[in-house]
Amino acid sequence: MLLLAEPKLRIADFHWQAKLDKQYRDAVLSIRPRLENLTGNNDISGYRLRAQLYDQQGTPVLEKPMQRTAESIINEPYPRLDNAKFGLLETTIRNPAKWSDEAPNLYTLVLTLTDKAGAVLEAKSCKVGFRTIEFSKDNGKLLINGKLTYLYGVNRHDHHPTKGMAVSREDIREDVRTLKQFNFNCIRTSHYPNDPYFYDLCDEYGILVIDEANLETHGLGSKLSNDPAWTTAYVERSTRMALRDKNHPSIIFWSLGNESGRGPNHAAMAAWLHDFDITRPIHYEPAMGDPHVEGYIDPSDPNYPKNHAYRIQTPRDQAYVDMVSRMYPGLFTAELLANQQNGDTRPIFFCEYAHSMGNATGNMKEFWDTWRATKRIIGGCIWEFKDQGLVKKDFTGTAFYAYGGDFGEKYYDDFTIKGIVASDGRPHAALYECKRVYQPAECTLVDASKGLLKISNRHALKSLRDYVLTLVVRADGRALTTRQLPRLALAAGRDTVISLKPFLPKMKAGTEYLADIHFTLPQASAWAAAGHEIATNQFALTGLAQPQRSAAKQPAVAVRDEAKSYTLSGKDFQVAIDKTTGALTSYRWRGTEQLAAPLLPHFTRPLTDNDRRGWKADKKLKEWFAAEPKLQSLTLDQANPSQPSLTSTYSLIDGKTTVRVVYTLNGDGTLKVDYALTPAAGLPNIPKVGMQCGIRRAYDRISYYGRGPMENYIDRRYGFDAGIFSQPLAEFADSYVVPQEYANRTDVRWMQLSDAQNTGLLVVADSLLSMSAWPHTEQNIQQARHTNKLKDAGYLTLNIDLAQMGVGGNTWDAQAAPIDQYQLPAKPYAYSFYLRPVDGKKTDPSAIARAVRFGKETSTLKAAPGGKVGKL
Repeated sequence: MLLLAEPKLRIADFHWQAKLDKQYRDAVLSIRPRLENLTGNNDISGYRLRAQLYDQQGTPVLEKPMQRTAESIINEPYPRLDNAKFGLLETTIRNPAKWSDEAPNLYTLVLTLTDKAGAVLEAKSCKVGFRTIEFSKDNGKLLINGKLTYLYGVNRHDHHPTKGMAVSREDIREDVRTLKQFNFNCIRTSHYPNDPYFYDLCDEYGILVIDEANLETHGLGSKLSNDPAWTTAYVERSTRMALRDKNHPSIIFWSLGNESGRGPNHAAMAAWLHDFDITRPIHYEPAMGDPHVEGYIDPSDPNYPKNHAYRIQTPRDQAYVDMVSRMYPGLFTAELLANQQNGDTRPIFFCEYAHSMGNATGNMKEFWDTWRATKRIIGGCIWEFKDQGLVKKDFTGTAFYAYGGDFGEKYYDDFTIKGIVASDGRPHAALYECKRVYQPAECTLVDASKGLLKISNRHALKSLRDYVLTLVVRADGRALTTRQLPRLALAAGRDTVISLKPFLPKMKAGTEYLADIHFTLPQASAWAAAGHEIATNQFALTGLAQPQRSAAKQPAVAVRDEAKSYTLSGKDFQVAIDKTTGALTSYRWRGTEQLAAPLLPHFTRPLTDNDRRGWKADKKLKEWFAAEPKLQSLTLDQANPSQPSLTSTYSLIDGKTTVRVVYTLNGDGTLKVDYALTPAAGLPNIPKVGMQCGIRRAYDRISYYGRGPMENYIDRRYGFDAGIFSQPLAEFADSYVVPQEYANRTDVRWMQLSDAQNTGLLVVADSLLSMSAWPHTEQNIQQARHTNKLKDAGYLTLNIDLAQMGVGGNTWDAQAAPIDQYQLPAKPYAYSFYLRPVDGKKTDPSAIARAVRFGKETSTLKAAPGGKVGKL
């Protein structure tokens, strides 16, 4: 609560507006103050109001303050046939520093009220940002101060896991700071105006705000929007918002609310806002216009039924909104809307998209590649920022995040766990994907042999000279050299090609080389520390070296044909292949069993929210979810005594599909697994092509060479670079509030799972794999609805896959499915990997992996050096 003691003649309110000229150079600053006289005396002659503008250094901008008598303000005449002029105080500011999301330059406006003797009665101030918001007449794109600007946005609610919506200023600051650090530049205040402090932060940090009225009728549709008894309630919700928040330069659009149909009450809201504030456009989403159906997306496809979510309506939106706004588009939506022949040229904004419920937020790069290339598309806001879970403890004292229905409610909605950050603000992997897609500098290797790198500056204003550039070259995943590059004076919106050849080390044959380029802040800002990474890309200087295994002589492997299995053994190892299942059921190394559950072909994953609630993957791909491989034959080949092999051939889906798994055991104890899947034509896409087993629970330290460090999937891996990462299982496998598929890593070259003594199991790929490990069974993950229901299985479930389908980019009906390029068609697949126990010696797993792939041990295989940092 705020209690103010003010003079009886007081500055009740004021409203400033700033208009830049056509060259976006000079600005007209107009101020409309409102004074209130509670003295009981109408004689206020001699009282004056002065206005001065101060720059960021506190220096006065105006040679003399603007001023006006209090009497002339209070007794302002209003014309009979027109409205009063807005600016009661007005002046031209020559070339002020402009405000934008990239350069949030703020001035301070101070209004001072003095009495007849010149004594100060009261002073009030606010921040001023000089900026113009408009849409290009050429392509409909958003322009801030004449510069192309995309809205990389999110919908945000006030939320804290223990305080609910009673958030503190520090909670708000942490939310806004996180978004700025991850390259977001826009927040929609869904669906209510926020605490005034929120807007102060957005002014300071450079966040573009869509300020939304506290209005939603949802289940009633447009009923109240057409009822004149509700007109005052509608209009009040917009006027109160605008009157309170009008002086924040960060607010670029006013929004009329959310999901309340349409009607004359919205028209009244928009009319008042347009007349009150000429500087900001009006947004409102349920502007779906005429229900006439212009067309369907492939109406013959059962995935896109008529009268369904894929219906595209003609966007004849009401004229009182300044943009076409839609929710939850498919990849096809932008182009269809932009190119419909209905005469509408307004910009198109996706106020809610990429519904981030659980393990989701796929194909973000594809969304933005399309949007940047399509006229009129100005961006969108992800639904939503934060999981809205509340901490609760069960009867055992185990804490978990609770959601709708967990507090005894009779009516509830459990659709609240859908954030790109966790309930406590920790970033989900999706946030890192967004950061990469939104980053203002993008690099592409155009010629690896010449080391030519194309660099694009996506900024609207800033030069890339504002960042420190660092090049890291990796050899087989480890940093080999780290060098600081010269500053790059590349202007906003421009591209260039540079040569990295002078900065690259000599590369040896048979080694994989990757290069990372990093753009970091040279000094601290209000929202990030010095060294904070703004952008990064990784590119392959060479390909993954292909294995050419040595023909070095190996000891012979003993083979025993026993009643239930074949047992293969050597000096330190013993392997068993079950005759009933054809599975690897035992792998003992120096007397220690490595396996806890058999290694078998596997085709499913625990359903994600998109899979379960969206496109119903288990029903559309039911053949694979019901598939049970049945052993058809098991054959032994001992032609090479030092490399005997067993081939397990499986049949599944009523004999329509065959899987062949070949186990080849080398005399040194390394087990090679070759997998080949041959499905019949006409089967649905495959959720996952791979194998699953259980390994020792003690192997809870995970090191790997692949994309990381957080989980990633084929449609959400753009934001993750390859390297060598080491993590405890608790960090490697961080489950979701509603348990589902998680912890996957793509482009895995090798992965080692070991205990505290560094004893464990190493998986080495011949190409690139997709792998994950959980301390739970897949069935447990599938059935649990809260994390406290996850039970430790006593072993780790290890998934060794060629690939699994993507996570998808929406949670609505068929659109929740991964896009075509991130699904796995039913066609033949084959891949290979090696299993190799490690014995606890401090041996570099990358060296062992290299030796396994190339078939020989060598003492020269050491970790690549870290290199030195040097300025050029």
